[in-house]
Amino acid sequence: MPLPMVHLGVASRYFAGSSVPDPFVLGSVAPDAIHMRKGTGREDKLRTHFGGKETTPDQLERHYAQWIGRNPSEEWKLYVQGYFAHILTDYLWGLRVYADFKDQAQQDGIPESEIKTGYYIDTDGVDFALYETSVWKKDLWESLARVPACAMDPLLSEQEIDEWRTRTIRWFKDASNKPANPPRFITREIVEVFIEQAGGEIRTILDEWDARLSRRNYRYSIRSGQP
Repeated sequence: MPLPMVHLGVASRYFAGSSVPDPFVLGSVAPDAIHMRKGTGREDKLRTHFGGKETTPDQLERHYAQWIGRNPSEEWKLYVQGYFAHILTDYLWGLRVYADFKDQAQQDGIPESEIKTGYYIDTDGVDFALYETSVWKKDLWESLARVPACAMDPLLSEQEIDEWRTRTIRWFKDASNKPANPPRFITREIVEVFIEQAGGEIRTILDEWDARLSRRNYRYSIRSGQP
């Protein structure tokens, strides 16, 4: 699935160029903090990503309603929105970018055993390009560095999310992590188009979820006689 700079790019587009709140920035990278837990496998990532590639927006909406109501603070709401923006980004990426990448790789005769390596050469290369040149990177990077870590208990601990945030920041400071070969199938142009479309689309999806949740809560308050 997409790497951190794509998720941060989607966060920037989500807010249409306005300042991205710190909790939303953290939420945008938090689900992948599962990589900081030793001995984890595919099942662990499926839990933190609410089903991963097998999920649907309808299923995610039910999870969102459960998590967003756990804390009434605005900071928590923004954090959960960022977290689910990450999950939706993965979902859309799988449909629009990864599927095309795999088709092209197979058509070019790349062995199945080498497809994953080729995928990360492309995505790491584009992520470094976004890190080095994107106008939104500076503000979001500063936000990611200063925002306090926040757990998604029981999915992810505060320590795991803090370690992932630190690992993300340090990753791009090490030039040896940048692939020597340029992207072959997933180009920066493809990713820029994806970020532009996904950011606006995810904003619409989350706004619709919030609106439906607000209506359900209102009907419940009427039935229960609450003010």
